[in-house]
Amino acid sequence: MSTPTLKDEIVEKHGPNALDLVLTVYLNFYYSELEIIDLCARWIPRRKNLREKSYLIHHASDEVVHARLFKEGVERLGLVWDKIDHDKYRIDDIDQRFRKLYESNDEIEVLIGLNLYAEGVLAMEELHQLGRNKPEYFPEFSRIEREERRHMGFGLTVAKRLLEESEETRRRGVEYCKWYREHLDNYLGGELSQTISWAIGQGFVEADYIPRTRARFEETMSKLGLLEA
Repeated sequence: MSTPTLKDEIVEKHGPNALDLVLTVYLNFYYSELEIIDLCARWIPRRKNLREKSYLIHHASDEVVHARLFKEGVERLGLVWDKIDHDKYRIDDIDQRFRKLYESNDEIEVLIGLNLYAEGVLAMEELHQLGRNKPEYFPEFSRIEREERRHMGFGLTVAKRLLEESEETRRRGVEYCKWYREHLDNYLGGELSQTISWAIGQGFVEADYIPRTRARFEETMSKLGLLEA
């Protein structure tokens, strides 16, 4: 008789939807890290300030470690990484957003979309709640959350410099902020709404997950003075 795995425990306690949720989290975080590594590499040659260049190098290095931790998280469940249907768990919106950022030549757009929104809002709240509520399934999430906080700090530092240097940059920043605020409403209330509701019911995230994510957005963007009524 085979020894029960963590995968078996998840299914027994919460049902097969829970395993799908856990795999969706791990797989999308993993592929997001690969996208971020490529995005950092694209901007390293463009940065002239050595300290700011080092931010990108450090950022990319962290993401290499995070990608490994997400892969190991799946394997810890008792699954074989290469035998999972990865496409089944990928969220199209995430791929589209990273493609948009990779194709952008506007650094303020990349900083707002990556460091502040993708990492400072969406990833931070997800990592925080899953790591706190289900540490047995997401044991490294508290560590990763701390490092994502550093990446947000990198983005804030560089974005503040860019915004102070040009009023036109600030105007574009305000427009990007509006775009991501609208995206957040559609994202939480659309494609992910049923998943979030189910996760709340199973205790994976708190009942106020959506308002807390929105509050995190307001707090993060306010640090750059980009919010408009």
